[in-house]
Amino acid sequence: MPDYSPWLAVNALSPNASAYELLTAAHKDLTAQTAMLDKRPAALRVVSAATEFLDGVGHELVVRVEAMGRPTEVRLSEDAVRATTEDTDGTHGVTPLVLLAYALQKDPFGPSWRPKRVGHAERPSAAAMEYYAKLDRLTESSTKVELQLEEGRDVVVIGEHGCGKSALVANVADKRSGAGDGVVWLNLADPADGPESIMLALLEQGRSNTGHYLVVLENLHANPPVLNEMFDCLNRLRSDFGLDVQVLATSWKSAGPRLAGGEPTRELRQVLAEGKSLISQLLVESGISEANWPTIRRLAQDDVHIALTAIDLYGLRGGVPTEADLEAYYTRQVSTDDQREMLYRLACLGVLELQMATREAGQLRTTLEQLRDDGLIFQVDGAYLIGSRRRAQLVMNHALQHWKAADLWKRPEHNVWLHLQRGGERLMKATLGRLDQLVSPDMARTDSLHLLTTWEMLIRHGRSMRRQSAEDPSWGDNLGAAVFAASALVQLNHVESWQEIADKVRARWSYDAPDCKLPEPVGGVTADYEDFVKIQESMAEEDAILGAAPHLAGIRADELDTDRMYRNWVLGLLLGFEGAAPAKYQDQQRIDLLIEVARRAQEDDGNFYPARVPWVTARVVLGLCQANLRVDHPVVEDACKWLQLQVSEGGPFDNWWRSGTGTWNRDEATTAMSLSALRRAGVPMRPGMNTAYAWLLGREREWATQGREIDMAQALEATLLCTEAASDAPHHLKTLVQRITTERRSPTLLRTAPEERLRIPFVAAQLADIVWRIVQLESLKLFADVINPGRPEPSELSEVAVAPQTVESSANGATMSRRLLRAWQRGCEQIEGTIRDKISKRDGPMRTPAVEKVISEQLAYRARLTELSSRLDEHADRELLEQIDALGSTVCGVAWPDLPWPDFGPEEDA
Repeated sequence: MPDYSPWLAVNALSPNASAYELLTAAHKDLTAQTAMLDKRPAALRVVSAATEFLDGVGHELVVRVEAMGRPTEVRLSEDAVRATTEDTDGTHGVTPLVLLAYALQKDPFGPSWRPKRVGHAERPSAAAMEYYAKLDRLTESSTKVELQLEEGRDVVVIGEHGCGKSALVANVADKRSGAGDGVVWLNLADPADGPESIMLALLEQGRSNTGHYLVVLENLHANPPVLNEMFDCLNRLRSDFGLDVQVLATSWKSAGPRLAGGEPTRELRQVLAEGKSLISQLLVESGISEANWPTIRRLAQDDVHIALTAIDLYGLRGGVPTEADLEAYYTRQVSTDDQREMLYRLACLGVLELQMATREAGQLRTTLEQLRDDGLIFQVDGAYLIGSRRRAQLVMNHALQHWKAADLWKRPEHNVWLHLQRGGERLMKATLGRLDQLVSPDMARTDSLHLLTTWEMLIRHGRSMRRQSAEDPSWGDNLGAAVFAASALVQLNHVESWQEIADKVRARWSYDAPDCKLPEPVGGVTADYEDFVKIQESMAEEDAILGAAPHLAGIRADELDTDRMYRNWVLGLLLGFEGAAPAKYQDQQRIDLLIEVARRAQEDDGNFYPARVPWVTARVVLGLCQANLRVDHPVVEDACKWLQLQVSEGGPFDNWWRSGTGTWNRDEATTAMSLSALRRAGVPMRPGMNTAYAWLLGREREWATQGREIDMAQALEATLLCTEAASDAPHHLKTLVQRITTERRSPTLLRTAPEERLRIPFVAAQLADIVWRIVQLESLKLFADVINPGRPEPSELSEVAVAPQTVESSANGATMSRRLLRAWQRGCEQIEGTIRDKISKRDGPMRTPAVEKVISEQLAYRARLTELSSRLDEHADRELLEQIDALGSTVCGVAWPDLPWPDFGPEEDA
C-alpha cells in the first residue's frame, strides 16, 4: 500500500470542529484508504458509510460492511474517532481501517477506550517459505492435516518444539493459497495479533477465488487470554458474514488437553507432529551412511531444524558435526560485543519461545539487522527471533563458554523479565497466562499459578496509585507509604511517578553531612514518626504482660530511644528506595552515602538499633540487598550473623524471631522478614532457618487471618525465597489478591490501624515482586534444562566421514556388564542434575562475587563431568571410575550412592 497519512482530512480540521464535521472527515479518510486497496473486492468490503444523527446519542458514522452478500452495520462514535486520532503518532498504525476492524469486534468502544497497535496478519517471507519448502515431506501428520481440512474440520498441529509444526502448516497453507483460497496468517507470539488482526486482514485482502478462507494461527499457547476472543471472531465471520472459514493452528504438545473439547464452535482436531519421522526421511534422502544416523539423531534431539543444519554441514565438510561445531556455526561471524549481546539476549528469549519486537531493539536495531543479514537470526512479522529452542540452547552454551560478557546480560532470567517489562501490558498478560497453564512444551499444569489475575489486579492498583501519587507525591508525608508505592509503580511501568515521589523523598531527608550517623529529616519529622510513638506504647503493653521478666534483648520500652529506632528503619527504606531506582534516575552517590551511613549506624554486634526489634535490622538488610550488596559485604555479613545468633548468645533468634513490639509487626511478620532478608543476602538455608520456616508455616492460621495482608505478603515472599519453588504460592496468592481487591473497593480497617496507611502500597509492591520471582523460578526451570556449559573446546570437522570407533579393553582387561554400566551412567546423570539444580537456584536479580564463585565452581564440576562421562563405556578402567566416584561425592555429598564396581582384580603395588 502506498505511503498515506491515514487521517489527512481529520487532521486538517480545527480543534473546535463539531462532531458532524469530525465524522464527515473520518468518512472521507476511510473512503480514501479503501480506494487505495486492490481493485478486486475485499473479503470484507465497505459498501457504504454516512454520518447520521440519533436522538439521545448524537452524530455517528454508520458503516456497512458486506461479505458474500450479507451486510453488517457498525457505528463509529465521535469519542472513538477522537481517541484514535489523538493517540496516533505515526508508530501505532491506527488507520481508518484499523478503527473499523475494532468496530467489527462486538462494538468494543467505551468511555475509556483507547486504541492499541493491531498486528498485521503477514505471511512468512519468501525466504522463510523457501526454507519451509526444504522440510516439505509426505508424512503421516501432513496427510492427516490435509484430510481433516478437506472434511471441513478446524485443525491444530501439536508437538514438541522444533518438530516441524510451522513448516508443515506453512506448506499446507501455501498449497491452499495456490489453489485460490484466501489465507490470513497470525503468529500469537506477537501479543498485538488478535481478532482485530483477522478483521483487518479481511478488510485489506481481496476476496478469494474459491470463497474459502484459511486462518493460520501459529503458537496458540503463546497467548491464552486472547483465544476466546479469537474464536468468537471466527464464529462471527461464519454466522454474521457467511464466510467459509477454517482454522489451521500450531501449539505445544502440552497445550493439547487445554484445547480439547470445550464449545463445539471451538473444536479443534489435534494432529501430533513428530520430529523423529521427519528426521528419518531427511536422513534417508541425505546420502549419509546409516552408521552415522544415530549421532545426528542425538545431536538434533528430535529438532528437525538442527538435523537439517547437521546434514547440510555434513555435505559441506564431509563429516558428522559435533555439538560444538553447531554452536560455532550458529554464532559465526559474530565479532563485536553488541552482536554477541543481542544474539545472546535473543537466545535467552528463544528458550521460552519469546521474540523481540523491532520497537524493543531501539538503538541496537542496526546490530540486529546485521545478524539477520548474516543468517543468524530471523525477522518475522515485526519481530526478531533466533529460531528453535534447541538452537537457542546451542547459542547460550557457546556464549557462556566463550564470550566474556558483562554480568548484566549473562543472567537469562533477568533478560526475560526486562523483555516482559519493555514489551508492554499485552505481552506481560500473554506470557503470564501461558505460565499459568503450561510448564513447558511437554508439560501442563495441574493448578494455575494465578499470575495473570494477580497482574491484572496490580495493573488496576497501579493506575489508582498513579492518580493518588499525582495528587500527593509525598503520600501524606508518610515515608513508608511513599517508598512502597514508588516500588510498586516502577514494577508496573509508571516510572514517571517514581520521579515525582523521589523529588519529595530526597528533599525530605538528608544524609550527606560528614560523619552522618543516621538520616536526618528536613523540616521536622515525617508523619509516620507517629507510628513509632505508638510502637513504643505497644512495647510498654508487652512489658506489662511479661511482668518482672526482662525482654529477651534486655531493653524495656521506657528505655527506648524512639527517634533512633525510627531513623534506623528510615535508613533501610532509603537504601531500598535508591537502590531499586529506575536506571535513568539511579544516583550512585546517594547509594554510597547511605551505605556509609549504615556502616556507622551498625552496632558492634551487627544489629541496627534496637536489638529488641529484629525487624529493624531485617529492614536495613533488605535495603542493602536492594542496593546490590550481599553477605560478602561486611555490613551485611555482620547483620546476618546477628540475626542468626541465639538469644542465649546475645542475639534475637529463638527458633523464630520475636517482633519485640507487641501487636505491631507480630512474630510471624518478623520471622518472614528476617528469613527474606537472610535469603536475599545470599545466606543458604541452615538448620535454624529451616526451623523458623517450619514454625512460620505452622502459624498459617495467624498470618492468613483477614486484615493481616501485610503479614501474608511477607510470608508468601519468604516461602518463595526459602523453598525456591512456586508450588506453595498459588493458593495464598489467589487469597491475597481477592482480599486486597475487596479492601481497595470497600475499606474495612480504620485509617488509624497499625501500618494501615501503607498497607495497599506495601502489598502491591510485594505482589509485583512475587510475580517477578515466580516468573524467575519458572524460567530457570527451562534454562536449567538447556544450559550446558563446560564441554570441551569446539573441534574441527573431519574432512572425511566419521567411521564407527573401536574401543580397546582397559589395561587390566575388566569389562562392565550392561547393568553395571547403566548404574554408573545413572550416577553421572545424578551429578549433572545436582549441578543443574545448584546453578538454577542462584539469586536472579543480582549476581554478587559470592554467587559468581559458587556458579564458577559448579561450571568447573560440570566441565569435569563432561570430560569423564565422555570416556565412560563398558571398558572403563579403575582410574576413571574412581575419578567419577570422587566427583560424585564432592558434588552430591551424602546423596551420592555406593555404586557397584566391576571386578578389576587385585591392585598392583606401585
